[in-house]
Amino acid sequence: MLYGCFFALGCLFFLVGIVELLSSRGSATRSAPPMPARNPNFKPVPNNPLKPSAPLPPVQPAKSTLPTEPRGAMNAPQKLNWIKIGSRIRIRGLQQGELTLHVLGSVTFAELWQTSRGPQAPWVPTGQQFIGLWLETNRFLLNWQNRFYLLDESIPTSDVEIQRDFAPHAKKFAQSNQTADIHFEYPPAVWHIDDIGKFSIADLQGEGFNTLTPHAVGRFIHCSGDSQRALVLEDYEGGGGPDTVWLGVQIDENDIQPA
Repeated sequence: MLYGCFFALGCLFFLVGIVELLSSRGSATRSAPPMPARNPNFKPVPNNPLKPSAPLPPVQPAKSTLPTEPRGAMNAPQKLNWIKIGSRIRIRGLQQGELTLHVLGSVTFAELWQTSRGPQAPWVPTGQQFIGLWLETNRFLLNWQNRFYLLDESIPTSDVEIQRDFAPHAKKFAQSNQTADIHFEYPPAVWHIDDIGKFSIADLQGEGFNTLTPHAVGRFIHCSGDSQRALVLEDYEGGGGPDTVWLGVQIDENDIQPA
């Protein structure tokens, strides 16, 4: 009798378990969303067999076809451009004292340079221009780069004299890429070469430069001596101007003021 009771109770528990299992499956089936219909044209994309590519190197800027810029900034503002023809300027710091002079004329020099080495390389403007002013009492005020000259003595010269007195020293200076310490004698002093180069006449105004030709081309040598002495050689090509040795002094820009 007792065995029969245990058997009946086990059957009851078994039936209850089956009912609960069927109930949970039915609930899950009702809550799950319906599956979409399969597209008959769908083709699965195969996995890419290639490895990820390495990152691209940075893009290098294109190399310019223009030559390297010469010394100095291109199109730099002109010094002394505040001085007008007909005005008066005062020059201080001179051994003979202060000078007050009228401005009679002006010349604008365009600096030239070679795009490459060699006698056949063309000379082209650097973009820099420098001003020279003709003053009363036959004085020539010249700016070049950061140098300022007040020249009061002009000596006519010739190609033969230039080849004899200046060319050998200028050649040594040029061959050193303008770094050699070159000294030479030219009366009345011993001179140090500071700069050499080439220019063209970009503009002429007023008086004092009647012997110069617009667009004339020439070479220059700038030298310094003791006691602020200065020598400037202008050697023109093809009769564009008179070949001249100028003597005077080097002055400070701040000593040039309006009168």
